[in-house]
Amino acid sequence: MSFATHHLYVHVPFCRLVCAYCDFVTVGGRAAEIARYPDLLLAELALRSASGQLATIYFGGGTPSLLPAEGVARVVAAAIVRWGTTPTEVTLEANPSARETPDWSALREIGVNRISLGIQSLRDGELKALARGQTAAEGQAAYMAVRAAGFDNVSVDLIYGIPGQSLADWRSGLGLALALAPDHLSLYALQLALAPDEWAAPPRPGALRWRKRMVARQDDGLAAAQYQLAEELLDAGGYRHYELSSWARPGFESHHNSAYWERRPYTGIGAGAHSFDGRTRSWNERDLDRYVARTGAGERALAGSEELDEPTRAFEAMALGLRRVDGFSRAAFAAEFGDDPLDRFAAAVEEGVGADLLEVDDDAIRFTRRGRLFANEALVAFAP
Repeated sequence: MSFATHHLYVHVPFCRLVCAYCDFVTVGGRAAEIARYPDLLLAELALRSASGQLATIYFGGGTPSLLPAEGVARVVAAAIVRWGTTPTEVTLEANPSARETPDWSALREIGVNRISLGIQSLRDGELKALARGQTAAEGQAAYMAVRAAGFDNVSVDLIYGIPGQSLADWRSGLGLALALAPDHLSLYALQLALAPDEWAAPPRPGALRWRKRMVARQDDGLAAAQYQLAEELLDAGGYRHYELSSWARPGFESHHNSAYWERRPYTGIGAGAHSFDGRTRSWNERDLDRYVARTGAGERALAGSEELDEPTRAFEAMALGLRRVDGFSRAAFAAEFGDDPLDRFAAAVEEGVGADLLEVDDDAIRFTRRGRLFANEALVAFAP
């Protein structure tokens, strides 16, 4: 499998406050190190190979909007020089807190053309339950400021499944979000892992205690009803449901995230960032001090790598393909792996169809509406 395009992920681990539910590689405070971080990103970028045409750049975190616009500009410019192409989509994640407002106009001027705003909720009680450190009014104000700066591609993140959040509360919050008219929405069920997997950062003791209290109050049945309500309201609002957690106005789908679901090659730079070349996955040191020390010494802060065998690649093709609401092509799968997925995964597919979790047509396998509610459980049957 080969692709002409490539994608760059830039991980920025800094946060003013680290959310208790977050499993990403993040550090709280350490503001003095933020200004130096772009230098480290540039040093790592110089060590990494560049192939294909750079299609997207995604600044994720953490809170990438804490970086000065000048630092973001330097990374974008260096990537353009490194690949010799200008990406069509440059996304930057941002928090809506008034205490960490970036220079939106400067970000737009230096090439960022898509903002992903971590609003999470537009209801103060829910924000307090999540200990987000922002108000609903700040979320709305941040969105308006982004629009005023001229951004015409804005995504909003929302969380459901929050203990104490009723179906009516969720309807109200979605209505407030839809009134803003974002171009894209990402909706995530509150995940409270007590024993995160190997890729996640272990929770701090205080965060673990908070998670245990919140888990005891979660209602999976209510979360499923909230997801179904979101499908109804967003579909009626003109948004296309294109990935399990993602809705967009036509033409505003996330090209960068779509590259992950299509298993396209990407380079990740920054502490804890992952990379993938089509067959091998690698990852950087996620401890910020080790990343800084190794990168500052002129070496790539590589923490590990693995070459994926064919059964694993086939499973990932199936699992990531099924994240897309349209499913994946049986013909494309057969072209890569040499047989039809109905043969390779015949028993799992048959079971999924019988349980109304999967549907199959001439060239696609996809989740049903019911299957999207039980996606993680359904995918276990396909695991090698």
